[in-house]
Amino acid sequence: MANWTSLAESPYPWERDALEFVRERFSSHEPWRAWSLFEFVALDGSVNEVDLLVFAPFGFFLVEIKSRPGRLTGDAGTWTWETDGKLTSTDNPLKLANAKAKKLAALLDHQPATKRSGKVPFIEPLVFLSAPDLRCELAGTAKLRVCLRDRDDGPTPRPGIMAALERRDCPGLVSLPGRARLDKPMAKVVARAFEQAGIRASNRQRRVSDYQLEHQIDEGRGYQDWLASHTLLPDTKRRIRIYPVRLGESEERRRVEERAAIREFQLIENLQSPGILRAVQCTPHELGPAVIYEHDPAAIRLDHFLLERDRELSLSTRIDLVRQLADVMQYAHKRRVVHRTLSPRSILVGDAASARPRLKVFNWQAGYRAAAPGDATTSTAGAITATSHVGMLVDDPTTAYMAPDVLVAGDSLGEHLDVFSLGAVAYHVLSGKPPAADGVELAATLRTARGLQLAAVLDGAPAALCELIRYATHPDVSSRLDTVADFLTYLDEAENELTSPTEDHVDDPAAAVAGDILPGDMRVERRLGQGSCSTALLVTRPASDPAAAQEYILKVASAAEHGDRIRAEARLLEALGADRDHRIVGFVAAVEIGDHPGFLMKPVYTDTALRRIETLGTRIRKEGRLHLELLERLGSDLIDVVRILEQQGITHRDIKPDNIAVGAAGRDHALALVLFDFSLASVPPENIRAGTIGYLDPMLPLRPRAARFDSYAERYAVAATLHEMATGTLPRWGDGRSDPAQIDAEITIDADLFDTDLRENLARFFRRAFRRDIALRFDNAEQMLAEWQVCFAGIRSGPVTDDVDDDAELRRLLASATLTSPIASLRLGTRATNALDRANVLTVRDLLACSRARFDRMPGVGAKTRREITAVVAILRERLAPTGAIPQAPLPEPEPQH
Repeated sequence: MANWTSLAESPYPWERDALEFVRERFSSHEPWRAWSLFEFVALDGSVNEVDLLVFAPFGFFLVEIKSRPGRLTGDAGTWTWETDGKLTSTDNPLKLANAKAKKLAALLDHQPATKRSGKVPFIEPLVFLSAPDLRCELAGTAKLRVCLRDRDDGPTPRPGIMAALERRDCPGLVSLPGRARLDKPMAKVVARAFEQAGIRASNRQRRVSDYQLEHQIDEGRGYQDWLASHTLLPDTKRRIRIYPVRLGESEERRRVEERAAIREFQLIENLQSPGILRAVQCTPHELGPAVIYEHDPAAIRLDHFLLERDRELSLSTRIDLVRQLADVMQYAHKRRVVHRTLSPRSILVGDAASARPRLKVFNWQAGYRAAAPGDATTSTAGAITATSHVGMLVDDPTTAYMAPDVLVAGDSLGEHLDVFSLGAVAYHVLSGKPPAADGVELAATLRTARGLQLAAVLDGAPAALCELIRYATHPDVSSRLDTVADFLTYLDEAENELTSPTEDHVDDPAAAVAGDILPGDMRVERRLGQGSCSTALLVTRPASDPAAAQEYILKVASAAEHGDRIRAEARLLEALGADRDHRIVGFVAAVEIGDHPGFLMKPVYTDTALRRIETLGTRIRKEGRLHLELLERLGSDLIDVVRILEQQGITHRDIKPDNIAVGAAGRDHALALVLFDFSLASVPPENIRAGTIGYLDPMLPLRPRAARFDSYAERYAVAATLHEMATGTLPRWGDGRSDPAQIDAEITIDADLFDTDLRENLARFFRRAFRRDIALRFDNAEQMLAEWQVCFAGIRSGPVTDDVDDDAELRRLLASATLTSPIASLRLGTRATNALDRANVLTVRDLLACSRARFDRMPGVGAKTRREITAVVAILRERLAPTGAIPQAPLPEPEPQH
C-alpha cells in the first residue's frame, strides 16, 4: 500500500496482527497516510517509540497498541488486567501516548516544511486494545480514547479503531461536523516534515555501556527508564535510566545534565541497604548521561501491587510493609540522605506473591544529602533541592504524598519531610486507597482534617494506627512526628495492641517482629533497625526463674553472604573480654540462626523504665548541639575509648554519632556513651572507601607511603563526631563542592558556632584535628584527649560551690538584677548560662516564669549546674516576685535523664 510506510517489522506476533487488522481496512485514497513502528528523538532529547501514526481526513492520530487477553478494569490512572486468574496492573497507556503525541507535534512543527506552510494538525492519542476476545470493563474517564477491534457482523456490531480513525466514533473524540477536512496538501507537508525530522525505524539495537536497550518501562520528569540486557549475558537484566539532553543544547548545558545524573548516582551509591534499589554504574551516552540500576523482572511498583493484591493482604502483612519502608528511611537518614518525594511510585515490591513481599526504594532524584565534609556532591545537591526544581522532578500523583512544607524546608536534614511521606504511603498501604489524587486535593484535605484520617476510609481501623497516621501527616510541623525513629516507636505500640498472644516461631530473623520466637527460644520484643548487612532486634532469653529473663540486643546477618562480616565482629568483641571498658558495647554470646550468624549484646537504655534505646545521632538530630557539660564529658569519653582501642591496635573504622549509644552506663549510672557496630573493623586497610561519607578522612588517597586506613583516619572520624556534638553540623572543605583531595584549601571551621567561652579553644582544636597534612594533626588519641580537656579548662565557674553553705556571695552578685536583666549579666557559670540559653531563657523574667521542678530534669545538665540554677531562681524570686506575680510557664518537656 503506497500510503502506508512500515519503517520496521515487529518481532511480536500480536503487534503484527494488530497492524495488519488496521492495514486491511485502511483507505488507499488521499489524504490517508500511515507510518508504523518508528522512533523519534524529541526536542527534549527523549527517545519515543510509536506503534502507528495515522493522517486521516478527520484527524491526525498517534495509536498505542496493547494486546493482552482476558478482562480489563481500571480508572483514568491505573489499569488492571486479569489473564488466566493472574492480575497485572499498569499505568493507563493513554498518558504515555498523549506525551508522545505532544512531543511529536513539537518536533514536526520545528521542521522547515511546517515553518513555511504552518503548523501540523493537532495529534490526538488513541489506545488500540487489539486482543480479539478481550472483556473491556473500563468505565467513565478510563474508557476515553480507547478502541477495540471493530465488529461489523453478528448480533451486536461494535465500532472500534477504524470507526475512530474514519469518523471519530470513539469516547473522548469530540465530533467536529463543522471542521474542515484535512487535505492532501497538508498530508504532503506532514510527510516532508516527517522526513526532515530524521524519523527512523525503531532502533532495537541501541546500547548503553554493555547493555542493549529492549523497551521503555517508565518515564518521569526529565528521565526515561529502559529494560536492558547484557550483550554477552542476555539473562542479566538491568534498569537503565537516561537523562535526555535537549537537542541543540550547549556543551555547558550538557555538562550540567551530566552532573545532575552523577549527583543522583553518588547520592545512593553509598546506601548499601537491601531495601534500596542499587545503582551499578553511571555512564555517558549519546542521548544523555545514564545510570544503570539492578533489576528484578518480577518486581512491580507498590501502587500496582496494592491494586492486584488488595483483597488478600492481611493487616499484619500491611504493617510489615510499612515497617520495611520505615527501616529503609531510617537507614538513609542516619547517612544524612533525605528522599523528599517518597510515594508508591518510587517503591518496588519483590517476591510479590510470597508471604513476605520485600520493598526497594528508588527515584531519589529529588533527594539530597545534608552537608558533610569530604563529599564533593554535597553543595551541588542544593540544585536538586532548590524550590524552583521540585515541581520539575515529580508528577501529579507523587505530589499526593509530599509534605506541604517541602518547598520551605531548604536543604537541611529535613527528616520531617520523609516522615510525612512515610505516613501518607502507610495510609495507602493500610487502607488500599491513595490519600488524594494530587497535591492540591491533599492540601484541601489537610486544611480541614489536620492530618490524614485512616478511620475515614478503613472500617474498624485500630485507634493506635489512626493516631500514628494522623501525627505522621500533620500539616503543622511542630505537631508532626519528628523522626522515623518516633514513627517506629508508635508503630511498635500499635502492633503490640494488635498482636495475638500466640507466639509464632520464625527462622528468618530479618523478617521477625515483636512476639516472634527465634531458634534458641529468643523472644523478639521489638525491632531496632536494619542496616546494609544486618538486622538488630531487642530479644529476651528465658531463665530458670521466668521473672529473671534477660534482655539483649541481637545483631544478626540479614543474608548468608554477610555472615563472615558478622562473625568477625563477634570475635573482636569477644576478644576484648571481661576487662572491656564499659563505654564499649558488652558482648554476651555468638549465635547461629539457620544460615544467619549473629551475636548477643547488652542493651544500653536511655530510659530504663521505658526501655528506650537512643543513639547520639538521634539526640543531635532532635535537640541540636549538646550542652557544654554533656559535650565535655561525652567528648572526653569518646576520645578515651579510642585511646584504649588504639593501644590494642583496633580501629573501629566507622565512628559516627549513629554508632554511639547514649544511656546509663558504668558504676554510677550517669549518662554516658557506648560505642557499638564494629562491623568494619575487619575490613582490610587497603579498602579506603569503607566507612561513612562525612566521617571518612578525605585525605586517605594522599597518604605519603600508601593509601591505607590508619589511626589518623580513625581520629578524623572522632573529630568529625566531636564537631557535630559541639555544633549540630559537620564542617566543610573549601567551597564544599570540590573533592578535598583535589584542592589546596584547609577545612572551614566556623568559630561562631561554638559557645563564646570555648570559641577560641575549640576552633584551635578542630583546625589541628582536620589538617590536610597528617603530620600536623594529633599524633595519637592520648594527645588529642589532653588538648580536648584543655579546651574546657578555662570555663567560668559559677558562684555556687559544694563547700560553701552560705549564699552571701550569690546574693551580692544578684543584687542589681531586674526582671529585664539578661541572663548573661548575672555572671553565672558558663555551663549554667549555656543550659539556660539552650532552653531559650534569655532574661530574669523568663527565668522566673519557668517551672522550678523542670530544672531538675534539664537534659544533659549535671547536678552541680542544676543546683546553681535552682539557687539563683530562689534568690531572685524572693526579691523580685515574692507574691508569685510572675505566672510560671514550664520549659519545653525534656527527655528524661539519668
